[in-house]
Amino acid sequence: MIESKTNRHFWQLVMLVMILGATAVLLILFVDVAAVYQELRRARPVYMLASSLFLLAGLACFAFRWRFLLQNKPGFWRTFHACNIGHAGNILLPGRVGEPARIVVMGQDETVSYTEATSSFVVERLFEQMMRLLALATAVTLGSGIKPTPGAMVGGILFLAIMFSLIFWLVRRRERTVRWGTAVLRKLPRVTPEKADHWLNDLLDNLQYVSSLSHTAQTIGWSFLSWFCFWAFFYVVLLALGDRIPAADRLPISIGALALSPPSAATQPGLFHGSLIIPLTAVGFDRNILTAYAVLLHAIEMFWIILLAIVGLWWTGVSVTAVGRKP
Repeated sequence: MIESKTNRHFWQLVMLVMILGATAVLLILFVDVAAVYQELRRARPVYMLASSLFLLAGLACFAFRWRFLLQNKPGFWRTFHACNIGHAGNILLPGRVGEPARIVVMGQDETVSYTEATSSFVVERLFEQMMRLLALATAVTLGSGIKPTPGAMVGGILFLAIMFSLIFWLVRRRERTVRWGTAVLRKLPRVTPEKADHWLNDLLDNLQYVSSLSHTAQTIGWSFLSWFCFWAFFYVVLLALGDRIPAADRLPISIGALALSPPSAATQPGLFHGSLIIPLTAVGFDRNILTAYAVLLHAIEMFWIILLAIVGLWWTGVSVTAVGRKP
């Protein structure tokens, strides 16, 4: 078991190094590195500081929303640190390992079970996809040049509708869900009927809380507030680069970039830059300024999220080894 975990971590590190190496090669081949460097040198520190404040506010609202989905059981700081540890995991390692990591951190709090943390995380991801689709539609409307296929947009909306309908259906038929689910879970090794019943009731308690229309509305409110702060972060970083980007292009670029790679779905260097630079360059925006924009965005994002994750590990007392375990 120890050897398999060591091998997995080794190959994750190898993948990260390969991604970084490929990113460096692509930058050298397709981007005027000297021009990008000059753009970054002109970046104005005051705007970089202001953008950091918006990023931190967005991360705080993101944590408030998850805490609300958990019926306000955990403390804010526990939730905030768990979120940042998860974001840092997604930045530093391939495979979205930060997602299970933050469930582990939250599940170790005595007020929240792993089942509650997992079910609230699933619901949270649905609201994130809803906000991402809305940001993408707004970017298209504003003329960012991003052209998602109608099939992808309809498919995304249909998926959200099905998942939210499933949540309401499970809650409205609670007794049947518990009876059927217990019968299924009992077939798994080391799962007793009592444990299965406990898991399912934790899950349904959390889903029932979310399925209330007033709670759904509050969750949407926290989602909008979080994404507004994230958009402000993206927009102010554009201002930090000065007048090289026309004022008329700042809104579509910032919203388009947010839809393509929001801080709430943090990614590694290379993947982040490619997801921004390639689509926006393809529709006519300047490659060098976009590269400088992506580098500056991700540098600020990485600095704060990794710093907050380190503080979070210290504050929660959770070890890196424990974070690597699956719930």
